[in-house]
Amino acid sequence: MTAPGEMTGDVVAAAPGEGSTEARGLGRFVAAPALLLYAAALLALSLVLAFAVAPTDASTMGFSQKIFYFHAPIAETALVAYAVALVAAILYLRGGDQKYDELGRVAVRAGLFFSLLVMATGMIWGKAAWGTWWAWEPRLTTFLVACLLYAGYFVVRAALDDEERRATVAAVFAIIAFVDVPITFFATRFLPEGLHPVVITTGGFGMTGSMAAAFLVSMAGMTLLLAGMLRADMAACRLRTRIDDLTDALEEE
Repeated sequence: MTAPGEMTGDVVAAAPGEGSTEARGLGRFVAAPALLLYAAALLALSLVLAFAVAPTDASTMGFSQKIFYFHAPIAETALVAYAVALVAAILYLRGGDQKYDELGRVAVRAGLFFSLLVMATGMIWGKAAWGTWWAWEPRLTTFLVACLLYAGYFVVRAALDDEERRATVAAVFAIIAFVDVPITFFATRFLPEGLHPVVITTGGFGMTGSMAAAFLVSMAGMTLLLAGMLRADMAACRLRTRIDDLTDALEEE
């Protein structure tokens, strides 16, 4: 039996007696604590690049434009989390493995966390750029719909008591909810009248130099933050499962 302290370091750590020592040693570099540390370092660097190195935007937003270096990466990370939930839902429906239900649940939870940050930073952006905290433009509206859909995911889970049925219905719901994700991503591209600027297009990258560096470092940091959060949550889920199994075994005795 694996000790609890060994569980929290790595979601995919081999069970006792499985895998080589070298493999387990290398796993430390992609364990949750390591990923969160990488994320913290990159996000700290992105703050320096965005506020001390990248030039102030020449538009009417001025210094307020610097929130873009975090607002956009947060939004992309939220959509990535929902994509992870989609893949987990498909894998669960194919094989019924409970770990994919857990992965889908924690991915949606992480996606909602980032989505709330998107809405908050987006409102700040809107006030600086458009003079209003909220505008019913395509990207904001479709992102709000995504937030409501994935919030409904947890309402569905809470409404069902049977574990297997809950996991199945939640997986189907996650697949249906994902329909809004590509709509959200492509909203500003298919509907150019929207207020959001389009930076990354098929024609190239709309930033150069220190601005591009700040954006890309922030994007990498947010992505690693998501990965670290998912691995930490999955480790916690596995630990709770083992504790429940041990409790049940003790009660039977």
